[in-house]
Amino acid sequence: RSQRVPLASLAKEQTGSRRLQAELLRMSDAQLQCACEELAPYLLELSTHQFGNYVVSKLAVRPQAQLPLFCALQGSVVRLLKHPQGSRVVQAAIAALPVQDAKTLVQELDRHVLECALDTHGSWGVCIGYKHTHAPFILEQMAKHMPALCTQQHGVRVVQQVLHEAAAVGMDISPTCTALIDGELSYLAAHPFGNYAVQAALRHCSDAQREAMLSVLLPRLRALSGSKHGSNVAEMLLMRARAAQVEQVRNQIFEPSSASGEQLRELMASPFGNYVLQALLRLLDPEKRAAALRLIEAETADGNFGRAILSAAQ
Repeated sequence: RSQRVPLASLAKEQTGSRRLQAELLRMSDAQLQCACEELAPYLLELSTHQFGNYVVSKLAVRPQAQLPLFCALQGSVVRLLKHPQGSRVVQAAIAALPVQDAKTLVQELDRHVLECALDTHGSWGVCIGYKHTHAPFILEQMAKHMPALCTQQHGVRVVQQVLHEAAAVGMDISPTCTALIDGELSYLAAHPFGNYAVQAALRHCSDAQREAMLSVLLPRLRALSGSKHGSNVAEMLLMRARAAQVEQVRNQIFEPSSASGEQLRELMASPFGNYVLQALLRLLDPEKRAAALRLIEAETADGNFGRAILSAAQ
């Protein structure tokens, strides 16, 4: 009779891991309890194993495994979150464990939010950690490090998702938005990554903070419209602007003057600015929209996006 392969060894083999994952779903409570007791001493080691991590992640949703998994992960959350396989396990645990246990694990990120948020794998862990615990220190430390976070691909992911989640549950995001406003707002609005943070803040900040952002950025609408990343913010500015502010932009572009004509032609010729122009047209009342379209039609030429703008407006 062949000797039974220990479950920890099985979990480290590609086919064994897959088989064990399937078996865990079919085990009775008693069988699962025995499996958890056998695997408990190896859970931390398996969390960073290329095949074993899948077994540990599957165990996270089973009540019999949650206490040993919680004990295994305690004290190692920051290290694991920055590990490609370990991060997957910690995320699964935070999402599945009882709330208080999840909060205990997430608390280990205190004073390490920036470090983890700038990491490829850690950034996803910070997002999941905040989603399931709404730990206030994550918002606080995010506000403290906004310039560094907003100019990094993984950091800005954290800013976007945490702002969205915090706003959805009614948490105070004003310090975070203030940090953005008081920082290099104009620079970030046209930044390849920073523009996403600016858009998120425009969506979720208070009316007073949105007005402060509009007062800084609307005068730069022309410059923002000329770049790929800035034009995304330009469109968002128009969508969030008050009616009087939209009317002021319309006047600058469509009212007869040499300056307005130049700005209209510039937007029509830009592969990015023409979308900003389309966004503006959607906000105008029928009469002013029709007048603006007549001007666009008059300026339409082979070298600009006039025909595309007119087609989109139909």
